[in-house]
Parts: sequence; structure tokens; C-alpha cells
Amino acid sequence: MSLYGSGTAFASVPEAAKAQNQDAVMELLGQGHSVDAQDLDGNTGLHWAVWFRLDSLVLRLLERNAHPNIDNASGESAVHWAAKASNISALEALTRGSRGLLSLRDCDGFTPFIITAQNDNAPVMEWMYLKGISAEEQDDWGRTALQWACYKGHRRTVQWLLSRSASIAHRDHEGMTAIHWAALKGHEQVAEMLMEVGAVHLLHVPDAAGETPIALATRKRNRYLVICLHKCQLLQALIGRPYVSRNHFANLFVCFIAFNVLVFAFILAPGIADAHPRAILLWSVLMGTSLLLWVQNCSADPGWIQPRTIRAQGRIIGDDPARAFDAEQPIESQMAHYDGLLAQDWEDEEGLPGGGLVRMEFEQAKYNYQRQLIRAARERLGEGSTGSNRVSGAELQPLIGGLADDGSVPVAREAQLERAALALLERERATAESIGRARVEQLLAQGCGEYLTLLERGDFRQVCVVCRTRRRMRSHHCKECGRCVDRLDHHCPWIDNCVGLGNQRSFYCFIVALLLTIATFYHVVVLYAFDAVFPELARGSLHELSKAVSSGSFGPELQPLLVASSATLNLVWLAFVGALVARHTAYMATNVTTYEVLVRPPHMQRRFPKTRGRLWFLQDLGILACIGHCASYWTLDTERDAADFLVGSGPQESFVACNQEGPRGAAPGGPSAAAGWPPAPAGGTAGIQLLGGPPPGWSARGTVLEG
Repeated sequence: MSLYGSGTAFASVPEAAKAQNQDAVMELLGQGHSVDAQDLDGNTGLHWAVWFRLDSLVLRLLERNAHPNIDNASGESAVHWAAKASNISALEALTRGSRGLLSLRDCDGFTPFIITAQNDNAPVMEWMYLKGISAEEQDDWGRTALQWACYKGHRRTVQWLLSRSASIAHRDHEGMTAIHWAALKGHEQVAEMLMEVGAVHLLHVPDAAGETPIALATRKRNRYLVICLHKCQLLQALIGRPYVSRNHFANLFVCFIAFNVLVFAFILAPGIADAHPRAILLWSVLMGTSLLLWVQNCSADPGWIQPRTIRAQGRIIGDDPARAFDAEQPIESQMAHYDGLLAQDWEDEEGLPGGGLVRMEFEQAKYNYQRQLIRAARERLGEGSTGSNRVSGAELQPLIGGLADDGSVPVAREAQLERAALALLERERATAESIGRARVEQLLAQGCGEYLTLLERGDFRQVCVVCRTRRRMRSHHCKECGRCVDRLDHHCPWIDNCVGLGNQRSFYCFIVALLLTIATFYHVVVLYAFDAVFPELARGSLHELSKAVSSGSFGPELQPLLVASSATLNLVWLAFVGALVARHTAYMATNVTTYEVLVRPPHMQRRFPKTRGRLWFLQDLGILACIGHCASYWTLDTERDAADFLVGSGPQESFVACNQEGPRGAAPGGPSAAAGWPPAPAGGTAGIQLLGGPPPGWSARGTVLEG
């Protein structure tokens, strides 16, 4: 049928919804077309409405009893598509009557939560988590969201999952843990994040094929990762932690300081001690001050906005993680491990008396294993009901109970499995509702009501889902530390810590003291050259020096060479630290930070609309303003921020960051579709025309895990 003018040119509801023509959809429904009609790929009008964020159309379709649990050819429902589009309003509308719809599975067992992890969309995962979704949901291969995020190298999602205590000890059907997948794919930074929470205790644990994470990294010829994993094992054995510092730069700084101290103590100081004792004393005082400030900055609070949310998982892993997994009975053995965890005392582990929320989450995690048992029993029943394929009531006993092994015919046993699956589903829904309420109550008790309101609205740009706080205008989440920092300047690898409002003064003193120390070192070198080196050269000891070099003997003749090499190396540090001091002095005078200059968030764009030249942040800088900014820097006064950055902004825009953690808007089409797919519109109107749609039969399983 093809009518124009007062009619419609679409043959079905999904076709009109795909074209984002809401009037045509309603006209077709008025003509008697089915609200649940499907196109050739099995997509309904509700699929396309949630994908294109046609929120008013979603509500109209639901009012006409559209079913959100209808699967397309890939087994995906409208709930799956709403999660991919980061459409929180649609997710709320689709699942308001039953939060169990958030656990719908496609043909590979992927839930919206798992697919969102594959798409690196932590904010939507947090929204689902607060509705009671388990962080331990598993697909048909037993893989969790954490394992998928580690496989794909999604650092932000991995960090969020670790902040929600997603188990790093869980094994999939191949016996692989999260660290196995990170090692296999060579994601070094993800592996380091896992090491910090206890994955070092899993490095010796083999998978079902007998390969450890180190063996997998070796097979992939990732030598750097292999060295890092061995180093973590060694340090864990020596000092009880897998690292001394989170990066190598802090260790390099220690080596630089040690080399300079040795050269000064054994060569420079003895050579000029009699003639210039004050120079020796001055350098010693400056070096001591620099070291004290360095240690203080390494352990200082840079201005953490919230307490740390990522905790070690030593208790979850257990003393012997290899014994918690049996390759012959992978599901049953892990269920037994959770029974052991439930027997422990989790008093006030999550801020609730008796650790009630922790226990409920452990029970919820057991349901995921019980679902795997039912699925395995169905597969065996489909293969045959005799011999080794016979379904055992004892095997299903940990599920619901009451499934007798009475030799029933396959039809009766299938009915038993169906009843067990329905009973398990009801338990999952009831537990998820209780957990969701407990999680919300816990956040309200912690004063996070504003965070919950913004999250419920889907306003992800204003919140940090890892720290569970509203973003302040000049705060930022540090991916290295895993926490939000007030007025973050940068993460300094040399102190292995962030620089923010809490330690900006001590950091500035540190780099100034370090610059003076290096400059004084050159003063001492000059004194040493005139007092010890040049007189020796004048007495003809140049021949002895060249002879010592040629013979390779390290005697007094080579001392000038060590001093020269140290002075040459310090030139690099002198230039670097000098530039650092100059840059931070300029930033202090203009009331900006390193992060703001590099990223230029919205409040910086308002203050500096023109950014021509390398020193664009110095435009219109006056003497009085400079003095005021420096005074605010040293007194930690933030009242000038409003005058500097909020010129012409509205009250709702005041202290909100607007450029991080936004909805992904990724197209449901995997890597091939996302390359040319425009992001979903921010609003819920049909005025923005997006061409095309997801490719037929698309699903999130576009990437197959490689061995």
C-alpha cells in the first residue's frame, strides 16, 4: 500500500519506526496493524523507537501493550537495544513493570549488562547495577562482564567493575579468569589494575588447558607483560605487594637521586670539603629537603573527593585459588566456593550491619551458576537420555531441590527442568529487587542523593560512576589512581600520585627545591673542577687519566669522568624541572591547571574563547589578577573560580563538568557498523534524521574470543 498526503507510505509499524516517522506509526496502529509486528530481521517498532531515542513513541507503543521482550533474529530484545543506545529513559519505561527484563538473554546468553560491558559503557552499567543487576552475570560460556571487559581492554569498565567488587577469581567454562584474558590479549594496563586487587595470586593458576596467565602472555610473545607478571610475583613474595610503585618513573627518580648522592658523597664532597664546606652543606640541605618533599607528595592526599571504592579481593580469592576450581565440575566447584564465602563473617563489609548486602550479592552470584547447571542439563537431555547423557537429579540438587532421579521419560524431565528454571527466575527477580533497594538505601545513607537523581535522569556527564559522586567543575577522575581529585592538575608519575588542590603547594615547593638542588650541584661541580681537576691536569696527570681509561681500571683518575657523566645527565633534569617550574608558575598566576590547558573543558572554553598561540592562557593577564590568583593558590581559596570561569553561564551550569563519562551512543553493529554510524541524538524527538539502521542480524557477539 502506498498512500501520500493523508496516508502513509509504510507497510508496517517497524518500517515506519525505522524511518523515525511517529505520525506514520500511529496511523498504522489506527488502521489495525499489530504493535508487535516484526520486519525481516525480527525487529519491532519498539526496537527502532528505543534506538533512535523516540521517547514519546516508546511510551505510545507501550500504552498499546507493545511487548519489550520480543526477540529479533539475533535473540535481542528492545531492552538490549536501549542499553546499547544509552537510552536510560527507554530502559526505565521498558522495565518499570518488571526489572527482570534487564536480564533478558540473546541467543548467546548475552544480557544487556554484558553487552554494555563489551561496549565500554560503565554509566549504563551503574544504572542497571542500582536496579539490582548482578555484576557476576554470565553468558552461555560462563564469561562475566569483567572477563569481557578485560578481553577487549576497556580500562574504564574494568575499573568500574572492580569498584563494584566483580570477582577476579571467577572461571569460565575454559577455566579462564579475568587475568587470563588480559594476558592473552596483551592488555598491560588492565593486567596492572587486576594485579592491584589480588590477581597476582592467580598467576600460577592454570586454565582448563593447563596454561597460566604467564604462559598465555609467553605464547603471544608479549615479553614486556611476561616480565611485569614475573616482577609482580617476586615483589609479592618479598614485600607482600605486587609493586613498589604503579609506574617505573618513580623508580627511575629514585635511581637518579641515588646516583647523584653517591657521586657527591664519594667524589665531590671529599674534593672540596676543606675549601668550600658551605657549598657542601647547602647542597646537602637542599637534597634532604627535596627528598622529604618527594616522600610527602608520594603519600599526600591530593584532594580525593570520595573514599576509595576499589578494594583488594584477597578474601574472595581465598588462600588456595587453584582448589576452588575443578575442571571436571567447573560449575559445582565454584558454587561450593561461594558457599564457603557465605560461611565467613562479613560484618559491616559494605556499610550494612552483618554485611547483609554482601551476603545477598553472594547468593545472587550463586544463581548464575545454577542457571548454568540447568542449561547444561538441557543440553545433555537434548543429546540423549541414556548412558552418560542421562540427566542426574543429584547434579541439579544445588539448584532448587526436589528434582528426583527417578528414571522419568525425557518429556517429564524436561518439564522438571522448566519448573526449576521458572522457580530460579522468580528467585532471581525477588533477590534483584531486594538488592537494588539495599544499594540505593546505602547510597542515600552516604549522602549521595544528588548522584542518584542525576544517574536516574541519565545525565551521565555530571557524575563519576566509579567514585559515585557529582562532578565538580574543576574536578576530574584519575584513571591511574581510580579516584576523583578536586582541581586535578595532573597525575605525576615521578611521585606516583596525583597533583590537586590538596597537595598543589607541596608539589610546587618540591619542584622548586629540586631545581635549586640541581643548580647547586652544578655550582659544586664547578668548584670541584677548579679545586681538584684543573690543578691535576696542570701537573701533567692527563697521561695517567688516558692510561686508566684505556686499561679499564677504575681508580682516582676516573673520578672526573663520573662527575662529568653525572653533570651531563643532570642537564636533562635541569631542563625538564626548569620547564616544569616555569609552567606551574604561569598556571598559578592564571588560575588554570595542566589538565584544563590540555583538554580545554567547557569552563575553559568560556573563559578563553580564543586559543591562538602556545601561551593562549596568558591573554588579558593583569598584575592585580596575577597577585590574586597566587594568593588563592597558596591559601587554597576557590572563591575566585566562579568569577574566572562562570562568566555568562547559567546557574544550572555552574560547577558541572560536561565532557567526561557521557553516553556512548554507539551503534549496534560492532566495529564495522560503529565506524560510520552517527551517535544517537541527545533528545527524544524525531526532528534529527539518522540514516539507515543496524545491519540485519546484528548482535554484540561480533568479536569471538580467541585462544
